[in-house]
Amino acid sequence: MIISTVLGKIISIFIIMFVGIICCKSGIIDDDSKEKFSRLSTQIVSPMVIFMSFQIDYDRQLLVHMGILFGLAISFFLMAIAISRIFLREKGGYDIAVERFAVTYANFGYMGLPLAEALLGNMGVIYMAVFIAVYNLFVWSHGIMLLDGRGFQPKKLINPSMIALVLGLLCFIFQIKIPESPAFAMNSIAAMNTPLAMILSGAIVARIHFGKIFREARLFWVVLLRQIVSAGMFCGMLRFVPIEASMKVIAAVAAACPVASMTITLSIIYHRDSYYATEIFTVSTLLCIITLPLCLFIAGPGI
Repeated sequence: MIISTVLGKIISIFIIMFVGIICCKSGIIDDDSKEKFSRLSTQIVSPMVIFMSFQIDYDRQLLVHMGILFGLAISFFLMAIAISRIFLREKGGYDIAVERFAVTYANFGYMGLPLAEALLGNMGVIYMAVFIAVYNLFVWSHGIMLLDGRGFQPKKLINPSMIALVLGLLCFIFQIKIPESPAFAMNSIAAMNTPLAMILSGAIVARIHFGKIFREARLFWVVLLRQIVSAGMFCGMLRFVPIEASMKVIAAVAAACPVASMTITLSIIYHRDSYYATEIFTVSTLLCIITLPLCLFIAGPGI
């Protein structure tokens, strides 16, 4: 039942993405507006979704569940890092740092968060926020060292999503509730998350020349490592972890998400092969309509 629901949500998301493709092809969205909308999504809308999801009554069991998911998220990233190191070797013409980053980091924000919210509401957002928190810990330490080579930069750990998570968690623990009028405004901003993120993804996909992509076997190997090997191994492990079905669903969705969009933005910032990063992101995003339900099936029973 969950798998069919996820498949339906993915199809809905791809319909919105198609709107983004049309907007890019027609000139409504250009490269400059893509960058600005991306900042709006990552610095305002997604953090608002995370913060507002904690505006619920206190539940001690929820904190326990978050702790378990925190441990699972760490194990996922360590597994993905190991896979990227073992199965990817230097090859002329290909940016190995971009490839290893793509295999390690999944699109929890753009794809995972909307799916989690659609499946489990606020509870799904809270669970996915744990994965996003661990994602931020790894991407601004291991990820930056991978792309930049200048070492760990602790100040990068302070970002809107992490701030939203900490503030939201404090409000949850101490039961600080936002008044009705501001809450309505904040929830309205949060409601932009899925359409904004997927329209942006569509605009990115629209720039790719597909004829060239299908001739690059190496690119498909990178995507296979991200969405079948890494995600499949983690979901296979989940099958035997004695946790509630709702936790297992979100952990499986997180692991099965396609390549992170940040692969593109950080490739630009650190002067890596950003076009190759965009190709990997595109193929990964399109194939997730098949690989995501497959990973959920592997993570069952109970899903």
